[in-house]
Amino acid sequence: MLRKIFKTNFVNVLRNVSSAVDGSIIQATSLVDLTENKQNALTEVEHSIQKVPRTDLSEISKVLRPGAVSSMYVNKSDVLQQLVKLGVNLYQIEKDPEAMKFILTLKFEDIKDTIIYLKELGLETEQIGYAITKNPLLLQENLEDLKVRVNYLQYKKFTPEMITRIVENNPFWLTYSTQDIDNKLGFFQHHFSLTGKEVRLLTTKCPRLITYPIKSVKLNTFVVKEEMGFSSEEIKQILLDRPQIFKTSQHKLLKTFEYLHNEMKIPLETIAEMPQILNCRVKRLKERHQFLVKLGSDQYDCKKPNYVSLLALISNNDTHFSTEVAKSSVQLYNEFLKTL
Repeated sequence: MLRKIFKTNFVNVLRNVSSAVDGSIIQATSLVDLTENKQNALTEVEHSIQKVPRTDLSEISKVLRPGAVSSMYVNKSDVLQQLVKLGVNLYQIEKDPEAMKFILTLKFEDIKDTIIYLKELGLETEQIGYAITKNPLLLQENLEDLKVRVNYLQYKKFTPEMITRIVENNPFWLTYSTQDIDNKLGFFQHHFSLTGKEVRLLTTKCPRLITYPIKSVKLNTFVVKEEMGFSSEEIKQILLDRPQIFKTSQHKLLKTFEYLHNEMKIPLETIAEMPQILNCRVKRLKERHQFLVKLGSDQYDCKKPNYVSLLALISNNDTHFSTEVAKSSVQLYNEFLKTL
């Protein structure tokens, strides 16, 4: 009985939505022309706006499986068509029912000014699509609030190129209030004794770290300082060179560090100079180091002959490593791996 009631209601919803949508949609206009001046873009966008019913479309998101809404209605919904033209991955958005429900309640006129503003910030069409895919609720933000948040960065002497990179690489950045961002930037400046220029460098290099939970950053800092033994100056050096380390699992960091420092005898100052080696998987590090040990080539001191760079040790594929770094052959390396 329940199955029959559900099926009847489901069919009625689809019929109502199809009827409403079919009667109101016309061919959508491409957003590619937004690269022209803003006035032309606004005129073109306004001509493409259609009145798609809000409630009906949001209702079907409750009963259709992920992927079904976009596949069934992308050709009938103006807002879905325009988002697809931007490169938005609707299937990814549908994995979050609340986000998809929000998208389906929109008219394109609700979001066109935000999209145009993102273009004005320097984002390419595909970058806008990526940002919306990762953070669809960006479209929920008030345009004036977005402008205030960008103005804050300008006030802090971030260049237009820096701002573009920040928004491009951290789609969630513009959903934080200026107070939140100010507090986060202040934390990094004081916690790591950074200058204003260094704060801008760090933010541009890894904008996701700035909005990463401060508690996690503090924990990684504790691990690097107290458990690994790096000095405050070395920690600052690591942060500016490889900020991703402060987002890495503490367990993974420690395992890699312990093998580098305790087994390979790599001094702290060397690790601080090339901190990307801390992001290397222990398995790869162990396999390659032990192969060099077998060959008698495990010499990582740049002041001595036959020096092997740690970056060369962890980089590239096995063929390159075995022939160019170990000066051996990939066949011998593969045979060695079978003995581990």
